[in-house]
Amino acid sequence: MAGGQARSSAERGARQGVAFAQRHESTLRRVGRAGVAAEGVVYLLVAWLAAQVALGGGGGSADSTGALAQVRDTAIGPVLLWVLALGFLAMAGWQVLEAVTGDKTSHRVSAAAKAVVALVLLVSCVRFAAGGGGSAGQNQQTLTQRVLEAPGGAVLVVLAGLVVVGVGVATVVRGLQRSFEDKVEGTLSRGLSALGVAGWVARGVAFAVLGVLVVVSSQGDTAKSRGLDAAFREIAAQPFGTVLLVLVALGLAAYGVFQVVTARRRRRA
Repeated sequence: MAGGQARSSAERGARQGVAFAQRHESTLRRVGRAGVAAEGVVYLLVAWLAAQVALGGGGGSADSTGALAQVRDTAIGPVLLWVLALGFLAMAGWQVLEAVTGDKTSHRVSAAAKAVVALVLLVSCVRFAAGGGGSAGQNQQTLTQRVLEAPGGAVLVVLAGLVVVGVGVATVVRGLQRSFEDKVEGTLSRGLSALGVAGWVARGVAFAVLGVLVVVSSQGDTAKSRGLDAAFREIAAQPFGTVLLVLVALGLAAYGVFQVVTARRRRRA
């Protein structure tokens, strides 16, 4: 009886929450756009770190952790980190609403994934602002090791890597098809459209390489699964890798600029 009442109460609370969010959907979307701009800032910093890897400089981690560390080390780092955190909080709320009320399954799944990413970035911002930090790559390596030690763990790691490869390929395709233009209200200029193409293709390449490294890590080399930083360094180690990684860095910078410039016009993140 008590369990049934608790479930009924939880369901009623959830319905009321969704109804409230729907009534304030336009406001939530406007506020959530700040998170799109915040994501753009992080990608600009990641692009800078990737370029440093390509040119043989920089000892930091070329991923979101390294990007937030760069923010922390500025004169007003804690303030900027809290501003970014608020942006990611707003974006997470917007994406949760989209995941619950979206009209297409693909959009709902994408929104749910973006909500998770925004929450991860939110937590990272808060940790850095509070004086902590940590390494996303190290955490991913530890998680991979734990999965590998479980029964059937190698198969799960391979499947996870293949999913990431698939996401990377799909991201490249979306960039080449310019399907990202549907995310923005109004018509994009040629320049912004070109930035979008470059950005989505670069992100897709980075994710695809990351996915391949996750698959390779299933053989026991968990250092290969250390996130984007490992992916960038793997690209740099290939023949003509420096040139390729510089191009990827430029593409990621293009994505960051696209996110910042189009944030106020976004209908979807």
